[in-house]
Amino acid sequence: MDDLMTLEDIAKMHRCSQRHARDVIVKLPGFPAEAPTSTPRNRLWITTEVRAYVGRKRQNIAQTPHNRLKAA
Repeated sequence: MDDLMTLEDIAKMHRCSQRHARDVIVKLPGFPAEAPTSTPRNRLWITTEVRAYVGRKRQNIAQTPHNRLKAA
């Protein structure tokens, strides 16, 4: 069976509050669905899926060109 992550684990991974993880991060487009064993009181995600999502997001950020500010 795959390892599972709680909201607390996701918050630690993103260095944010559990509230931010609950209200923002797990609702982002493409974020993995909750694990089949998840319940409303004990929300769970499959660790490998969450890590793969984070890896894809980091890769997309690294590949995005940054616009430089132009002096006025």
